[in-house]
Amino acid sequence: MEVVAYLRSAALVLAFVATAFSSRRVWMLADQVGLFTFGLGFYLIPGYLLQFQTNGTIDGLHLFIGRFLGGTMIGQAVMSYRLGKSKDPAVIGMLFTLRTAGCMVLLIMMITNGLLFSGEQQGQWNEQYVWFSLLGAVLWMVGNLIHLIQIRDFGVLTVGCTRMENHLRLDFFWHFVLIFLHIVFTEEMGSITVPRNTFDGLHVSVNQTMGVLVLIGSLFSLVATGFRQPEDKRSACLGSLVMHGSYVFLILWGIVITKEQPFQTGLFNTVTSGLPLINFLSAYFIEPKTKES
Repeated sequence: MEVVAYLRSAALVLAFVATAFSSRRVWMLADQVGLFTFGLGFYLIPGYLLQFQTNGTIDGLHLFIGRFLGGTMIGQAVMSYRLGKSKDPAVIGMLFTLRTAGCMVLLIMMITNGLLFSGEQQGQWNEQYVWFSLLGAVLWMVGNLIHLIQIRDFGVLTVGCTRMENHLRLDFFWHFVLIFLHIVFTEEMGSITVPRNTFDGLHVSVNQTMGVLVLIGSLFSLVATGFRQPEDKRSACLGSLVMHGSYVFLILWGIVITKEQPFQTGLFNTVTSGLPLINFLSAYFIEPKTKES
């Protein structure tokens, strides 16, 4: 490996050691900054972040899916930042529980894809995938697990049926089904949502990674219906609002500006991302605020 590759891996390990064994507040801040930074990187410069980890050239579809992954990470970072301020122990407990579970699923998927899609062919992962992405996923999971096992009070979730909670439940059902289809039938769903007949390992891996993150977000929408404070529910809405807003912007940009999205696939993507966006716009801006209990 080149010197810069060793420096990237060393930076990840040093950042982990400096934050994972510190206070929960420090780790959560590092988690949020890391998610937002990498999300912004995938959104703005996906070619760079993908190129050094793979063989061959990066095509337009790689960039398109990479930017969707970036938007997902930014939305998750916003939600984590807002919920990290909560005084309700149930919110913090569920945040670490779902984040740790999501990291475990993501790690299993990344290991599987690393074994299936590694080699010298076009669109296959190289050793930098192991020493950067896979290493980062391991450290992310271990850090969240360290702080999860230190939690002693998981609080209490309540069950309600307000309009805000119904917005959150609708998001869960919509994305649970849609992302399940994307994870299990990646290539089949991909042929509907993107203008491409064949997919390489990089297409599949990045799409599945995004699917895991969105699936965890949808589960968080479900548990957020039990949060006792209305502002915590609004924080969950805001993260998804940012995420879907970034999706719709990318889709419309591909249809109108770059012409990379054919009208049919662009329309399908606009509907599947636009409906959740409308749902959360209604929940966050139209729903009346209620006083915290």
